[in-house]
Amino acid sequence: MKNKYNQDILKSIFLGLVSVMILTSIYYLNNTEEEEEKKESPYLKSDICYYAVNGIKSDYHYHFQLNVTINENRIEIPMHIGFETDKNGNTTFLHPIHTYDNSGRIHVETPQNTTAKLGFFFDIWGKDFSKNKILDYTVDEQHTLEMSVNGNKVDTFEETILEPYVFIVIEYRETN
Repeated sequence: MKNKYNQDILKSIFLGLVSVMILTSIYYLNNTEEEEEKKESPYLKSDICYYAVNGIKSDYHYHFQLNVTINENRIEIPMHIGFETDKNGNTTFLHPIHTYDNSGRIHVETPQNTTAKLGFFFDIWGKDFSKNKILDYTVDEQHTLEMSVNGNKVDTFEETILEPYVFIVIEYRETN
C-alpha cells in the first residue's frame, strides 16, 4: 500500500513537471512570435504608430512639408495616407503620421513625445524610400537621388528625424 502511495506521488510530480514545461514552452513561443512580428515591420503600427480614433488624445502634434520631385515633375502626395477604413469607409485606425489633403503637408500626432523618422511615413504610405530608391525609381549611373531639409543637403534619407515645421525636398533626376 505504501509502495502504491509513493508511485502515485511520483506520477503526480512527474505530470506536474510536464505541465509546467508545456506551459512554459507555449508562453515562450508566443512571446517569440510577437517579438518577430515587431521586427518584421518596425514602422507599421509600432509603438509610435498606435493612434486609435477612439479616445487616445494626441499630446504632440506638429507638421512638416514634403516635396518629392521625379525628373522635374512634382509627385502628389495623396490625401488620407495613414487612414485605415472598414468596408463602409469609416475610419477605424489613424496612424500618427498621416495626411488630410494632397498638399504635401504631413501631420505627426502622437500621444507621447517620441522620435519619428521619415521612413515611418513612407512605410505607412506603402512606398519605397532609401538612399538608393524613391517610389519606383532606383539610383543608377544615369540617375541620382538628393535630399535636403530646410535647404541643407542631408544624407540621412529614411533615417531623417522629423521635427516641427521642417521643409523636406527629395529629388530624383538624371545625372548631368
